[in-house]
Order: sequence, then structure tokens, then C-alpha cells
Amino acid sequence: MYNTVHMRYLVVCILCALSLSSFAASPSYYEEALQSYEDKKFELSIKYLEKNIVFNPKSSVSYILLGKSYAALENREKANKYYRIAYSLVPENIELNYLLGESSFHLDLIEEYGEYLSNLEILCSGQCDEIDKLKKLSIE
Repeated sequence: MYNTVHMRYLVVCILCALSLSSFAASPSYYEEALQSYEDKKFELSIKYLEKNIVFNPKSSVSYILLGKSYAALENREKANKYYRIAYSLVPENIELNYLLGESSFHLDLIEEYGEYLSNLEILCSGQCDEIDKLKKLSIE
């Protein structure tokens, strides 16, 4: 009834359909993660973001939210790790430079803290809330 060529074609079609269905579902992982983060379900947010990164490995917003989720769980090392990955993708992001400066300060990486503060002074053309918030950390 079916020869080998037909069977191979059928298998390829099934595999393509499965990969397309998982690809179509991938954009919703970030939305689910964001909703979970907003609902303060940080572990669930992390799980969705890890899935999203499989499909979108260059998604800077996913790495930033992963960092924020770990920061909310008070895991500053992992937060800093994911912020750094995002930074490699979008070094000009003002929020990210603030988050890296903040996490560097709390991890006693004072030289890096100063670097991100300097970056913000360049990116903000002088003054922005993120600069003021970072400077307050060293005063408190």
C-alpha cells in the first residue's frame, strides 16, 4: 500500500507540523511569563522564560525578565547573570544598565557599579531617574 518513499514523506510532514505547532506556541511563553511575574509567581515566570529562550535565544526582554524574576527571589547572582546576557544583546538599554548597576552594587562589584553608572550618564545625556536611583545606593 505505502512504499518507503511515501512513509518518509509522511514522517517529514508530521515532524514539520509538530515543529510548526511548537513554534506557533513559543510567542505566548513570554506573555505567560510576564503575567506570572506581574502576579508575583516568579518561579512560574522563570519556567516560561526558559522555554521562551529555547525558541528565541536572542530575546533581550526575556533575559531581563529572567533577571528580574531571580532578583525578586533574592538570587542576585543569577539575576546578574541574566542581565549580563541581555547586556550583550542590547548594551544601550537604560533600564538594563540600571539593573546591572544595582545588582553589581549589591554584589559588591563596585568597579562594575561605576561602569554602569558611567554608561547611564552617557545614555541619558546627563540626567535621568536611573542615574539618581543608582547614586542613592552608594549614599544609603
